[in-house]
Amino acid sequence: MKVKSIAKMYAANFLTSGDVEWVAEELFTIMETSIEKDSYEDQETTKEFLVLIIQFMNDYDKVFTEEVTKTYLEKTIQMYNKGTTKK
Repeated sequence: MKVKSIAKMYAANFLTSGDVEWVAEELFTIMETSIEKDSYEDQETTKEFLVLIIQFMNDYDKVFTEEVTKTYLEKTIQMYNKGTTKK
């Protein structure tokens, strides 16, 4: 399955959930897991995958996507300040 198709499936799942907190947490977990376990190249692939998901979500529901990205950013800053993410 192509990356774009998988990203669309994730986006559809996230959009239909309607749960901003859950989606932000899922996106955070995907990236954090990649940071902890993957090579730099794989981390870049994961980052590109997450960007695709956000782009697809934004095409369908800009307001929801903005809330998700805001919540994701807040979580990232919070975890960074606690020292629980890689710096």
